Amino acid sequence: MKKTALKTILAHVLIMFIALSTSFDAAAKGLDELIISYEIEGAGTGTQGTYLVKVTIVKKKANDVELPLKLAAVHGVLFRGFTGERQVQKPLAGDAAAEAEHLEFYTDFFDETGSAKNYATVISGSTTTAKVGKNYQITATLTVQKEALRKYLEDQGVIKSLNSAF
Repeated sequence: MKKTALKTILAHVLIMFIALSTSFDAAAKGLDELIISYEIEGAGTGTQGTYLVKVTIVKKKANDVELPLKLAAVHGVLFRGFTGERQVQKPLAGDAAAEAEHLEFYTDFFDETGSAKNYATVISGSTTTAKVGKNYQITATLTVQKEALRKYLEDQGVIKSLNSAF
């Protein structure tokens, strides 16, 4: 019985360590303060002009999860890209270097009052929450408006237009 309890405790500590050690390169202070870490993966095919993604965030509290989920989804689409079943999407805006190049813009964009949240929608009924150590792991499926997001970033001069290559 003691060995089982010890194994359970070690498993929880290992899960918590992995969750806490997973980092992301969000330049935005707002995103950093809302979540500890996140993961993103493809969740199927979205409608035209959207991505359908599954996002898992780790937070200290399980309340007010919609905004952090949206910010993590948009950040993941922009700077991490994602994979899923028969799906590989490259980052829309590039990597961490692209984020650092436009640091001031992205800091405002990912702020709680910024416009990043307007490009993602949590699918109703898709959110699950699990307690992992002292934190909460929240998972949800979201749609990200990739075409509208791309157009906005192009209009702001943050990313190059697809037509600029020709």
